[in-house]
Amino acid sequence: MKQFRLGVSPPGWENLVRRLRGRFSDDALVEARLAGRRDAAPGRAAGTYDWFRNRLMVPLISNGGAVVGFGARALAEGDEPKYLNSPESPVYHKGSYLFGLEPARRHVGAEGEMVVVEGYFDAIALHQAGLRNTVATSGTALTADQARQLKRLVPRVALTYDGDRAGREAMMRSLGTLLAEGLDVVVVDLPDGEDPDTLVRRGGLAAYEAARRGAADPAEFVQRHILRARSGEAAPAGDAREAAAQAVVRLAAAVADPIRLKLLLERASQVLGLSEAVLARAVRLQRGGAAIERPIGSAVREQRRHEESLERRLLQALLMCPTELESTRERLSTEEFRDPECAALARALWSGATPEGEAGSLARELTAESRDLDWAAEARGAVRLLLVRRLEVRHRELTEQLRRPLPPDEEARLSHEVIDLQQSLRNLRT
Repeated sequence: MKQFRLGVSPPGWENLVRRLRGRFSDDALVEARLAGRRDAAPGRAAGTYDWFRNRLMVPLISNGGAVVGFGARALAEGDEPKYLNSPESPVYHKGSYLFGLEPARRHVGAEGEMVVVEGYFDAIALHQAGLRNTVATSGTALTADQARQLKRLVPRVALTYDGDRAGREAMMRSLGTLLAEGLDVVVVDLPDGEDPDTLVRRGGLAAYEAARRGAADPAEFVQRHILRARSGEAAPAGDAREAAAQAVVRLAAAVADPIRLKLLLERASQVLGLSEAVLARAVRLQRGGAAIERPIGSAVREQRRHEESLERRLLQALLMCPTELESTRERLSTEEFRDPECAALARALWSGATPEGEAGSLARELTAESRDLDWAAEARGAVRLLLVRRLEVRHRELTEQLRRPLPPDEEARLSHEVIDLQQSLRNLRT
């Protein structure tokens, strides 16, 4: 309360205007949106009234310490709007203002990171929990001007918005703005229904630190967000990987620094399973104003064909040589199959059920392609390649985790797992 100079506007219509009358003109109070005008009505003279009534008041304080506006939360149930902010004025511009910047800049640690949240109550909650390098936007999307202010203070931003679809959409927009201004960004992706305030109320600073350790890089967050957005009943049509690649390319096209661009595309290539060269070409097309859907779509379909071919090869071998099914089932789960038809057939084979529907059609198609091959050897070879694919994915995940700050025991455990994975991959490849 003391640090952020919190206060209250009491109930009633003229508490403030009466107190300030004679010191400021009505025009000045209205321009600052401390007061509103009311027209004359039967039994009531024209005049001014308090703009903020029965609300918790949060001063918007400039870097020099002057109050340039207010955020206000309703105290009574049913009062609307729940949150009411000062409008733009000669001294307050939403797109240039970061709430809590003055105290936050004094508490940036050696890691050079600023936490950015959406609302002032989230910022206050994190400050109170001990995370004092936190600022908030003020009822608007993060702007280039705000990003430039952050870049003057820190090299990296940890976006920490609400854990719902609206929050993740806002992080997507903010991500592009921050990357375009040359900042490093991590996304602290909170669970559904959680926000920074509730997070630290529930678990204190330790809860935030745990969420921060699991933060996603931009490419990883984009992929995760697109997949989530396309998993619901009202999901948009189209391939999720194509949509994620297009979103990453649009972000990357705004990154001017060639080194940052290359790092982003390298990571996107790992996350999306697409060639870095394909993504780089799409970035050049995007910058030139050309369409990127065709080259990305073609690359995704080619990758899918490769994955589908490997999975079909294993299923065909198992259908032709059922004696290999038991050993295959011990080494692979049905979750390894990315193609929906192949996954359906694998589930039927793994459970011993008769394939039906699309799975049955695929089984008939594969057994019709009868060739004189050593099907047992084909099955074992396909299993080996799918195991390699699984370990490569896990290796990428671990490598990314090790790039983040971790407790020493966790870092040691993950490092040992990486070494074991590398040995397993060498054994499989030879």
